[in-house]
Amino acid sequence: MKHIMLGIFLIVVLSETQASAIEIKNASVVNFSGYNGQPRGVTGAHSTGVWGSLHANSSGKFSATYLGNESGYVDSFSLGSGDSLQESNKVGDTISMKVDAGLVDFSFSDNAGGGHTFVNGRSQEPVFGFAILNGQTNKYGAFDFLLGFNDSYRGDGDYDDFVVGVNLISAVPEPETYAMLLIGLGLICFTARRRKLPLKN
Repeated sequence: MKHIMLGIFLIVVLSETQASAIEIKNASVVNFSGYNGQPRGVTGAHSTGVWGSLHANSSGKFSATYLGNESGYVDSFSLGSGDSLQESNKVGDTISMKVDAGLVDFSFSDNAGGGHTFVNGRSQEPVFGFAILNGQTNKYGAFDFLLGFNDSYRGDGDYDDFVVGVNLISAVPEPETYAMLLIGLGLICFTARRRKLPLKN
C-alpha cells in the first residue's frame, strides 16, 4: 500500500511540475499604495511587485484571466494573437494563445488622448505601465503571476487600473518529469505484481 501511495504522489508531483514554465527577466522592485476597488475584492491587497518582462521557458499555452479594474480611463489587455480583454468583459473571462519559448507577446492600453500602449519587453515610463505581482490561487483560477496595469492617468500609481492573472502550461514536459512518471508507475506495477505472486511454502 505504501508503494502505491508513493507512486500516486510522484505522479501528482509530475503534474504540478508541468504547470509553470514562465519567468520574469530584468526585474526591478516597485512599491506602491492605493491598490483597491474591484481587483482588490478578487485578489486581496498588493503593495509591491516588479517591473520586468515575462518570458516563456518553453512552448505552451499562455492564458490571461480578467480580474477587475479601478480606473477613470477605458483600459484593455491584448495578446499577440489579437484576442483581448476589455472592461466590458466579466471578471473571470479568459483568453489564451499558443506561444514559443521567448518573450510573451502581450500589451496593455488605455484610451487617454490618442491612446497609450505598454508592451511586454519594452521599457516602461516611470509609474505608467504594468507591474508583475505575486501569483496566487483565487476563485477564478491558479495564476503564475498577476499583472497590474497603471494607465496614463497622473492622479495615482497603484497598479490596479486593469488586472489580469496569467499562467503558462508547458507543452513539453522536462526530462526529469518523465523519470518521475516512470518511477511512480513502476512502483504501482511492482506492488500489484507482488500481490499476485503465490506464497511459497
